[in-house]
Amino acid sequence: MKRNLISVTKSVFIKLILVLLLLFMTTKSFCQAPTGEVKANDLRFLADTVFHGYKSILKYYFRKYADSCPVNIDRKNDLINDFEGVKTIGKIKIGSSKIDSVFILNPFSPCKNPNEDIYDGQAYYFTDTTLPRLQTESFCCHPSNIFLVGDIDEDGISEIGLYLSSCTSRYKSLKVYKLKGNSWREIGSCVYDSQYANSNRNFSTYIKKIKKNEFEMFEQTDLPRDSTKSGKPYWIKFRLTE
Repeated sequence: MKRNLISVTKSVFIKLILVLLLLFMTTKSFCQAPTGEVKANDLRFLADTVFHGYKSILKYYFRKYADSCPVNIDRKNDLINDFEGVKTIGKIKIGSSKIDSVFILNPFSPCKNPNEDIYDGQAYYFTDTTLPRLQTESFCCHPSNIFLVGDIDEDGISEIGLYLSSCTSRYKSLKVYKLKGNSWREIGSCVYDSQYANSNRNFSTYIKKIKKNEFEMFEQTDLPRDSTKSGKPYWIKFRLTE
């Protein structure tokens, strides 16, 4: 009788250990970050794992920008770890009731979009899908790099500013874009030299509207377009033409 009881106890103990081991392995697998690779336009992965709540917006952009070419491959962990969220930037369409937000996606493919001049970097996408994406040539994009600069041409749509990073060099750039047709067109730029720049200064303060169709951008660098301004702070004037 005693021997049978010991045998049953051992059997129960072994089963308990096996159940706990299985539970541990399942929990460990669940908690680990996804490994492997995924297509840059994998809607299920991006919507379920990274961009929660933005499935319909992602689906629209994938259909618009990622249908006609071979698709790039990304690492799952990189997509998760590099995601910085969706940033609210304000109203791009001045009279709209919508508050616009922006997020970043890696390039979908090696192909050039017919409405864009560049194609080999990350792009900024807006939650208002009536706005085209802003394609860049950089892989150091951040949602905080894009900002509104006001309606310079007074057409009811705010121009947007962009801090464009070269990733490693001290020489960056500030750019201003205007919505024209189905794409963003650059209308002004200046050097942003980190050796001279005040890191606590808001990017938007580097750009000032003078009057309709005219604005200026602040620059201080040892690589100015005017060599007499080397190392000196000055404002570069720009005028929009139809």
